[in-house]
Amino acid sequence: MDTNKRILFIAENDRNFLIRAMLKSLSGAGYQVQLVPPEVYQVTMIEHHADFPKLFIIYLEGSENKYERFYSYIKQLISEPGKGRHLFLIGNPAEITTAYRIIPADCVTQAFQRPVNTEDLLRGLHSVSVEYRLEEEKRNEFIDIDPGRKTILLVDDDVVQLRAMQRWFSKRFNAFAVNSGMEMVAFLKKTPVDLVLLDYEMPVLSGLDAFQMIKSEPATANIPVVFLSAVDDKKTVMSIIAANPAGFFLKTMPPVILVQKVVDFFEHPGERLTELHKKHSLAPYDPNYVEELDGADEPEELYSSGKIPR
Repeated sequence: MDTNKRILFIAENDRNFLIRAMLKSLSGAGYQVQLVPPEVYQVTMIEHHADFPKLFIIYLEGSENKYERFYSYIKQLISEPGKGRHLFLIGNPAEITTAYRIIPADCVTQAFQRPVNTEDLLRGLHSVSVEYRLEEEKRNEFIDIDPGRKTILLVDDDVVQLRAMQRWFSKRFNAFAVNSGMEMVAFLKKTPVDLVLLDYEMPVLSGLDAFQMIKSEPATANIPVVFLSAVDDKKTVMSIIAANPAGFFLKTMPPVILVQKVVDFFEHPGERLTELHKKHSLAPYDPNYVEELDGADEPEELYSSGKIPR
């Protein structure tokens, strides 16, 4: 079997009902799963086999101190150059956070909160084993940087949407793409960009959390970030306003308009995005709009009041 379809599933309690259900779903989706406990010697026994898996799933349980040596060993396996290995984590938020203290974010392909939606897990695995990630890593690696173009980073957990956006934006920009907040953080450590287009709704590390990580690091704090969202309800808009990004675009706007909005952003750098355009979806980030939004049940009231042009 293709090693891209083999999974090393690492879990302490192999009798856990949820784990057994996941193993059954993975097998049903065509993966060959090898279940091992979080013990170094168990993995070293099979590490040098020709069919050693490239996909690793760790079902996090218990204290990180208990498995510190094992996690350090897994970090070395994932980081080994030229092997094309991918690590997925499953756990509660506290377990995932503590795991990141030992396993750097750039070693983790994706993390899922427990209880994990099996369909989400399968999409993540498919993205690396079948089509998307290996393809996009090569695209990112071999993008011919045009110094006359601006460089943007697209961040979205929906790989179909991400691939489409990279295709649209590549006509006007040096367009890179990653599909998680952690990948974004790792990418920005290595590659300078002029703008980040960041999905607001993402699992594990939300767009807002990823934005705050960018702004907390001196090396990336000045990179402008525009949020992307599929919704523009009051709660979402208020949250984005409070974060004070460079702007907010709805994913539902036509591709040609979305690309043009980014072109305009660079051509008029002194003009901040302050209006909410209903059809072509610019949502406000300017704090001056907070009071007006706070008094409106929905964005439509801003149009009817005449305070924001249609």
